[in-house]
Amino acid sequence: MQHEISESDARMALGSIEQRRRQVIDEIDMPRWYWWGLALGWVGLGVITDLKIAYLTAIVTPLFGAVHASVAGRLLSGRHGSSQLSVRADVVWRHIPAVMIAFLLGLAGVTIALAVAANADGAHHPVTWASIVVAVAILCGGPRLMAAVRRHTEHADGPSGAAS
Repeated sequence: MQHEISESDARMALGSIEQRRRQVIDEIDMPRWYWWGLALGWVGLGVITDLKIAYLTAIVTPLFGAVHASVAGRLLSGRHGSSQLSVRADVVWRHIPAVMIAFLLGLAGVTIALAVAANADGAHHPVTWASIVVAVAILCGGPRLMAAVRRHTEHADGPSGAAS
């Protein structure tokens, strides 16, 4: 049984498919609570470091890393931006985890550089101040980074952003 599809029906169907594709791509993200949790944890770690209680810093630092690693293992792919939808792996750019890890390592480097500079300038609580600056960067830059990832995914050729 052969069914002829008119040109206008085909265009409408392709338009609908493209609209649905964009809706799925819009779901590529990190949950908002991830950015807030990371920023608050970053500041908390800065405050604890400035207390200069070595054993407390030695306990909290790996604890922060372990909590982040357990959460990030699921979230760094960008596939679980909301509870509404889990984006299939072949839709998402496969380099998102590497980009996120580079972002976090860069933020760690910025924190260290700012804290050293603030300490050299004689600031009280230099790590706390550096952590606050970086927390703002996390809250502003994290969602922008994911927006850039969505743009890359939208314009990528083929599955998993094969135009990498």
